[in-house]
Amino acid sequence: MNRFMKFLICTFCATMALHAAEYDEKGMKLYKKLCASCHGSPDYGAGQLEQAEWEDLFFMHGQKLLQVHQTKSSLYQRLQKAAKKRSFRHLQAYLIGNASDSGSVGGCDGNRCGITAGAIPMKK
Repeated sequence: MNRFMKFLICTFCATMALHAAEYDEKGMKLYKKLCASCHGSPDYGAGQLEQAEWEDLFFMHGQKLLQVHQTKSSLYQRLQKAAKKRSFRHLQAYLIGNASDSGSVGGCDGNRCGITAGAIPMKK
């Protein structure tokens, strides 16, 4: 019985770790705050690029992401402030975990519903 309980606990922890990578609530909230007005719902926005493309944008603390948004000065300043904070890594984890090739399918809960697709699609 003791081995079985250890197995169940390990399985539960591994499942929760995988789920946490794709469902980062802090990252989703930061996306809604910074990105949703232009790029739409979190699942729609994250699914526009593949994992490797998101990783490339977030390389070196999001320098490429900042360069892409440099023409919009108010957003650029907010992104710069966010990039200096630790919460920026949550945005990165959420976007990479929900990329188009991640296999993650967004459901409808209190965080994911109510935002429509964005007016500005992301360029590959």
